[in-house]
Formats: sequence, C-alpha cells, structure tokens
Amino acid sequence: MMNKYTVAFLLCISSFFYLPHLAYAAPAKNEVAQLQTMKVNINTAQLEELILLPGIGTKKASAIIEYRTKHGKFESLEEVANVKGIGEKMLQKLQDKVTLK
Repeated sequence: MMNKYTVAFLLCISSFFYLPHLAYAAPAKNEVAQLQTMKVNINTAQLEELILLPGIGTKKASAIIEYRTKHGKFESLEEVANVKGIGEKMLQKLQDKVTLK
C-alpha cells in the first residue's frame, strides 16, 4: 500500500500532464482570421508577436529582437535580411505581414 506522500507526489506529477490541456483555449475562427490579416510592427513587436509571422520561430524572433537592440530600428524591410537566418525568400513571405511604423 502507498503512503500519503507517494499518492500526493503522483497526483502532482499527473497534474503537470493534464492541467495544461485545460488551460489552453484555441482562438476563435474570427480571431485567427484577424491575426492573419494584421501587420506586425517589426520595430516594436515582442517575441510572442514575432512568432506569429510565417516562418518565424522563437530563434529567429530572438535574433530580430537582438539585432534591433544592437542596431536600432529597422529603416527598411530589406534591412531585416541582415538578421541571421532571414534571407530573400523569408523577406518575400514577410512583405505583406510586417510594418516598420
């Protein structure tokens, strides 16, 4: 038979696997559509906003923020290509999704 500490431990561990699923709520369809049509200000966006952009994950979003911190605001979209991991193809994907102001 298990003692009360073992039971409490098992309950705590199992909650880590179950509770996050309860906390997540998928965005409504209109919210998804709104996010897809919204432009992200690449000069002021935080990590959470940048990762909403196509092809931008946590690593590239962090690189954008780091570049922006070192060099100041982006003056043109082409300047974003100076960020490690972002090339011409990525710029084409971002063109209609970002703003500089």
